[in-house]
Amino acid sequence: MLNEYVAQCQRFCSDQKFESIDTGNWEDYINRSRREIAGMTQCVRVLTPISGSVVSANVINGGSGYSNATTVTITPPDFPSGALPSPSGAQATAIPIIQSGVITAIDIQFGGYGYFQPVATVIDAGGGTGAQVTLTVPGINLLQPNQEQYSFQDIDVSAFPGVGSVYMIKSVSVIYANYRYSLPMYSFSVYQSMIRQYPFSYTYVPTFASQYGQGTNGSFFAYPWPSQIYQWEFDAFALPADLTDDQSVEVIPQPWSDVVPYFAAHLGFAEMGNINASRYYLDLFDKMTLRKSGYARPGRVTNPYGRW
Repeated sequence: MLNEYVAQCQRFCSDQKFESIDTGNWEDYINRSRREIAGMTQCVRVLTPISGSVVSANVINGGSGYSNATTVTITPPDFPSGALPSPSGAQATAIPIIQSGVITAIDIQFGGYGYFQPVATVIDAGGGTGAQVTLTVPGINLLQPNQEQYSFQDIDVSAFPGVGSVYMIKSVSVIYANYRYSLPMYSFSVYQSMIRQYPFSYTYVPTFASQYGQGTNGSFFAYPWPSQIYQWEFDAFALPADLTDDQSVEVIPQPWSDVVPYFAAHLGFAEMGNINASRYYLDLFDKMTLRKSGYARPGRVTNPYGRW
């Protein structure tokens, strides 16, 4: 996509030979345009996962006496997400790597789906013993015990290639006792004066939330302070990660990706000192972005039968 964007910008500016603007500047303008579109249209929206796939295993203790018949069993999915490709979860599989009777590593053959806290068990009928293994499931955002504040920059969006940083939270839910509970969100002034009255003496599952600060430097508060680790799920708007080459993942979806070169051309003409052309392409960008948004957002009846 990056080369396609650059080529379109060059056509707009009749600059196919990079005589007026070099490639690096075009790439900068294109990425600025993508961030502008993401902010204007809120088209990069993520729902952070509450479970995922096992990606790696850490051997805490290799044990001793293990034979080639040793197997590693991973528990069944403990938190199916209902999402594709495996709504009900899928079993992860792994095999041990053994040297001189000691387990040196675990090879995850298939990471499965729907895992939150998987457990690996090492079994050897030949008498091996002592091995301890932990498993890693990335991408899950967790409330930590006694931690009230969480930075937007720390929200894990690694499950979404091409997504950069979160700049706004639409809603947040806590997973508690197999129940998803959306937290009521208050302005920080109300949260400060009416809710967080006990600084540290009261811990439980959080039931109130507030945003502090704006943009990618914003943060999120949750009260009461968490009494233990809980999963929580962000419905968030994010900015795209920069495109650096043609292998970079483009997360600006159609129909808005068609508009990217227009804002970049506006910046390019501004660099060349052609203010009229710069204003022309900015006007086209604004009109086309609005028109594309109209295409993508039809009206919808909540319930055709008149009931909630």
